[in-house]
Amino acid sequence: MKLTVEHIAKWYGDHHVLDDVSFEVKEGNVSVLMGTNGAGKTTLFNIISGFIQQDKGNVMIDNESVNRYKPFQRKRKGIGRTFQDMRLVGELSVKENVMLSFPEQQGEKWWKTLLPSKSVHEEQQFNSKIADALIHTCFISEIAESKANEVSYGQQKLLNLTCCMASGASVLLLDEPAAGVNPLFREKLTTIVKELKTQGKALLVIEHNVDFIEAVADEILFLHNGTIQRYGSYQEFRESPEVLNAYV
Repeated sequence: MKLTVEHIAKWYGDHHVLDDVSFEVKEGNVSVLMGTNGAGKTTLFNIISGFIQQDKGNVMIDNESVNRYKPFQRKRKGIGRTFQDMRLVGELSVKENVMLSFPEQQGEKWWKTLLPSKSVHEEQQFNSKIADALIHTCFISEIAESKANEVSYGQQKLLNLTCCMASGASVLLLDEPAAGVNPLFREKLTTIVKELKTQGKALLVIEHNVDFIEAVADEILFLHNGTIQRYGSYQEFRESPEVLNAYV
């Protein structure tokens, strides 16, 4: 599955945040989205995930436009996302947060809640096993029963990514997954992202941590003056005169 962004524009009055943004993220690849503060990175994420509407252009999954889809419908089409504020349910356990992230569960239907069936119970057992596997993959098994608001910031970051993975999405938008994370947890995040690549996921990542970027990026997408410039490596990006001028 691939994500295609085609001629996206967004403006607020006379201020053009995005002018003509086009790029593609293919399965098994990590594209890191970079840009100065206010360049429009979060706006672009919000457009792709359906939280705001672009003024022109297309967002496509496998060449099918999702422009008219709401966020929950785009999630069903395979777009998953993390947020900087992480949006975890603090009073629930780590595992319960993961369990909540599975899509279209039978137990979410009100009549199934009133009259639980054998199929609902079987689904819960199956999801519990999948949750355990994801929690193990993301290095948080030892805190599975801890409340989400009682674990460390780095562990919350790992949980945030675990919940995104639990959605079953094929296209993952990760908003600064390594920001504020110590080297130990950053290394774990790097391992997880590399595994997602081998699984054929398409990843678009906003990030500024150089070590993390160099470890996972297949390309750098530099958002500047409302358009995208592509670089094949972080070194190429770092040495670009356009980039140097933008950050000076």
